[in-house]
This record gives sequence, structure tokens and C-alpha cells, in this order.
Amino acid sequence: MTPIASSIGRVFASAAVFIVAIEGARRIAIASGAVARPNPIVRSHRQPVPYLGGTALVLGWLALVVASWLEAGTMPSHEAVARAAGALALVVFGTWDDLRPFGPATKLAVQLLVSILYLTVVGPSTAWSWVFQLLVLVSLVNSYNLIDVMDGLLCVVSTVAIVALVATPGLVDSVLHREITIMVVGLCALFLFNRPPARIYSGDAGSLAIGFLIGTWVLAAGRRSGPLETLSLIGVCAAPALELLLLIPARLQKGLSPFRGSPDHFALRLQDQAGWNKWKVLAVTLALAAWFAVAPAIARAWPAPHVLALAIADFALGLAVWYALWRMPPPSKAGPAQPERAASK
Repeated sequence: MTPIASSIGRVFASAAVFIVAIEGARRIAIASGAVARPNPIVRSHRQPVPYLGGTALVLGWLALVVASWLEAGTMPSHEAVARAAGALALVVFGTWDDLRPFGPATKLAVQLLVSILYLTVVGPSTAWSWVFQLLVLVSLVNSYNLIDVMDGLLCVVSTVAIVALVATPGLVDSVLHREITIMVVGLCALFLFNRPPARIYSGDAGSLAIGFLIGTWVLAAGRRSGPLETLSLIGVCAAPALELLLLIPARLQKGLSPFRGSPDHFALRLQDQAGWNKWKVLAVTLALAAWFAVAPAIARAWPAPHVLALAIADFALGLAVWYALWRMPPPSKAGPAQPERAASK
């Protein structure tokens, strides 16, 4: 069998594992009553939708990654094991949180603990680097958790981010390439179930673990890059970063805690105020996220002055998008504020 045929076979086999796992999780969730009830914050969420999509995705990913280690016949690095262990811890906690919600303080404490343990294993070289990487990792976990408020959105922005990492030559090593490729297949499989109208939700189990994995992959890519290329990695996670930068000031302006649910998400603003349907929100988000995500590839291919010029243009574009969304206020009557939940949709 040729290498290409072997690779294609692996992709289809992995897709089959994810599809079976997600469909099985969907049926278990329905049978056990593990469903997301309609939330007044999200007007389009009118019927119960089963949870456990993210649980099936991450557990399937873990199983396939471990299988790849066994097939290779070599011991995985401490960093790879720590990454997998962190994802497992967050998917277990997130599943528990989906079924019996925890408060924001507990969720933040768990995110900090998992991130600290991971960075302890990875071992950043300086104290400042350690603190910076912790801030980046926790911020990305939260941003992906927050953006999961509309059918298919988490799958789209996550896929754009990790495809950008593997598509940029020399940005990730072979171990990360294999991990990320498996996740791309899993996200595509989940999108089949989570696309509008969603038949299963990722839940906190998926968004927390996915945010953690993307954060660790971005940090690993940054350690292999120069200063300008490291800065360009911001573009990989531009959409979740925009969500975070929109939600926090919007909620503080209203006198709400940043951790309290509200209809300030950009996807909800575009639906409620601009009249966009979900597919249009997904398409425009995909286009903008992909535009920003090519930054690492450009940083490696273009001269530094051209890269800086593009960075300034991208910053201006991002600011313009943020301001346009800020000027598009959410509806004033959207139900009482609730604790932030990634699967509240």
C-alpha cells in the first residue's frame, strides 16, 4: 500500500471512530436525560439538545493518539503525556459540569490547576515566560469555552486554528502534527452532528479540552519560532480572542461579572440585531478567521517589513470588526443573567 493510500485509510478509519463515538454519546445523552434545556439568553435554542458531543470527541481523540503511540513503538514525551492528561482531566470535569454545573470560581480554579501542572512538566525557561504562558493558556481555554454559543461555531473556529498550525511549514513537529491531524478529523465529524440545527452539543467537556489543547499547541509552536513568528500566532486564535475582548467589557459596562452569561456574544448579536441566520454567521466567521490565521505562514515567507505592515493592517481590521460588533448592542430583554456555560447556545 502506498503512503498516500495508507494515510487516506487512516483518515477514514479515524472518522469512523469519531462518528460512532459521537452517535453513541448522543443516544446515551438522550436516554439518560443529559440534555441542554432552552436558555433565554439564546433565542434560537428552543428545544432540548443532548450533551456529550465534546466528551465523545476528546475521548475518541485520546484513544487514537494513544493508539498512534503504541503503533510507533516509542515512548511519548513527557510533554505529550501531560497534554493528553490535561485534556482528559478537563473533559472529565467538563462532562460533570455539563450535567451538574459548577460555579465560575470552581471552573477557573480547575483550569488554573490543569494549566499549572502542564507548564510544570513543560518547564518554561524563566519566571516571566512561565507566567506569560500560563496567562495565554488560561485565556485560550476560556475564549474557546465562551465562543461555543452557537451551533457549529466551536468546530469552525477550532478547525481554522489547528489547520493553520499544521499548514505552516516547520511550525509544529511530527508529534504535534499527528495529534492535530487526528483532531481535525474529529472536529469535522462533530460538525456533522453540531451544524445547524444541532443534534448534539459539545458542552463544556469539549470547549474546555479543545481550548486547552489548542493553547498547548500554540505555545509549542511559539517555542519553535522567532519573535515575529510568535507574535503572528495571535492570528491563529483571532476569533475566540475577539469574543473574549467583546464579552468582558460589555459585561463590565452593564455591571455584570465577566463570568455571568449574557447575550453579548458576537454570534448572538449578528443573529438578533443584524438578522443573520446561523449559516451566514458561520461563513463570515470562517472567512475572517481564515484570513487572520494565515499570519504565521506569511511571517515565515515574507520579509520582516512586509510582515509588520500586514500586522498593522490586520490589527486595524480586527479593531474595525470589534467596533462594528460593539455598536451592535444585544437585545435589552434576553432573560436573567446566568452562569456562563459553553453549551448554553
